[in-house]
Amino acid sequence: MRALYTAATGMSAQQLRIDNIANNLANVSTTGYKKSRESFEDLMYQNMPVGSASVDNLKPVSVDVGTGTRLVGIAKDFRPGEMAYSGNELDVAIGSRGFFTFEGPGGVERYSRDGRFFRNGDGEIVNSSGLRLDPGIQIPEDANSVVINQDGTVQVTFIDNTELVTVGEIQLVDFINPSGLKAVGGNMYMVTPESGEPLIMDPDDGFVNLQQGFIENSNVDVAEELINMIVAQRSFELTSKVVETADQTMQVVNNLKR
Repeated sequence: MRALYTAATGMSAQQLRIDNIANNLANVSTTGYKKSRESFEDLMYQNMPVGSASVDNLKPVSVDVGTGTRLVGIAKDFRPGEMAYSGNELDVAIGSRGFFTFEGPGGVERYSRDGRFFRNGDGEIVNSSGLRLDPGIQIPEDANSVVINQDGTVQVTFIDNTELVTVGEIQLVDFINPSGLKAVGGNMYMVTPESGEPLIMDPDDGFVNLQQGFIENSNVDVAEELINMIVAQRSFELTSKVVETADQTMQVVNNLKR
């Protein structure tokens, strides 16, 4: 019976792993998406005495029999993805650590590395979901062009005046543990106790690196995910084979009564 339950935990763990791989592959073309990695741990061991006492006579010889595995967490891998040129003057890719800040529903701040920006009806810079960049930046209606510098400074020119005029600054924040952020969909994350509070990145420190006209691709490696999927599938098949073998063993034992 123990083998059945132990194998069942392995099948459940591999199924969750396949689910996570499927989500990574589904988002291979999602701007700024960060792949997820699974973490597993072994379950409690049962100590079973076998044979006589050991040489030192302190305790009998025993073996530890494991009871399976379980998923303990799925964490985001925030390694940067490749930059792709889009040509849109409002698109911005983060070439360093950091996140954009947006004003979410109910005033709750949300964070993202998706730098596909647009202008709403009031000229404010927003993301594809209409959430405003925080702190807010408004592009004048009669602006001729927009220049976003590497340090986040946003400048515009006008038809009758080619001199650059600063209208705001894109501010990046970072976290002590970005993997602790909670993914809430829409390429967005929220703060958790594990991530820590957001820390404003100072452009003067040289850590802010924004690239206008580019977007950050997903960091999913298709070949790696396909290999992981094959390994997970084979592991699932092996553990299901254990269930089949344990069932056959119990069938033999039951037939001994006849």
